[in-house]
Amino acid sequence: MKATFLSSSSRAVRNALIVMFAITMLMTFASSAMASTINFGVRCQSDFQNGWAPTIDVYGECDNFISQIETEYPVDFYFNLHGAQDAFYSGQAAETCESCGGVDSVDFFYMSTHGGESGDQAVYAMWDASCPGDAGWGGCIAQALSMRLGDSGKQVKALATFSCDTLYNADGDLPERWGKAFAGGLKVLVGGHDLLYTGNDTQAGTDFALYMEQNSAIGGAWLNAVYYANTANNPAVANTGANSSDCWNREGVTLGGLMSEKVLRDGSIGYYCWTNWN
Repeated sequence: MKATFLSSSSRAVRNALIVMFAITMLMTFASSAMASTINFGVRCQSDFQNGWAPTIDVYGECDNFISQIETEYPVDFYFNLHGAQDAFYSGQAAETCESCGGVDSVDFFYMSTHGGESGDQAVYAMWDASCPGDAGWGGCIAQALSMRLGDSGKQVKALATFSCDTLYNADGDLPERWGKAFAGGLKVLVGGHDLLYTGNDTQAGTDFALYMEQNSAIGGAWLNAVYYANTANNPAVANTGANSSDCWNREGVTLGGLMSEKVLRDGSIGYYCWTNWN
């Protein structure tokens, strides 16, 4: 299991929340072969400096994801999370640097590590025992509030993270935690709205890549792969739209449509939507 570091205080729900319990995949019928080349980057971390966070077994999951996705798409890098905070933060040179494992140096970024949320923060655990801005977390974290994804470099379009709690939304405050990151133009975000478990995560890694290659929506591929690998998992998908209808339509984006889907930044974002499976 990936640990929950901190829990968020409850607040009034101010944004639309729809939780779907369907088992039907979000599908389209466009061929992935028609898509422009999508470059993937992967970063994963199992152990943490001085044991500041519990060791977890994620490398098999990441290996399997890479092995499957590489049958159709290039993976530009596969790194750990040593000294990685700057690779996620807006304005840092590492953010757009492929040899640094920067999030904005690829089109699709996949990561597996511990996650957490507290108040307006959604965070990912880095390997390091300390770094700037880690107060209260016990070790180095990269927080969504310091990200602006999709606005520089190769302009990342999709972020997939096998991490607990980072898409927590029961309080309706997901837009507060992720608004700055989405403002850069990120098109789709998948992760966990509560706990995710490493038991059978290797199958989840394989199936997520496979379902996307079979033209499932990125969000639908994630929900099905992660939930059915272990039905105790709590996967979620989130995205933005110009309005409600546009937002829910955009949740169905596939790899085949990822590169051509309209980029929404800053004031062009009028709505946030998300789907949870429990």
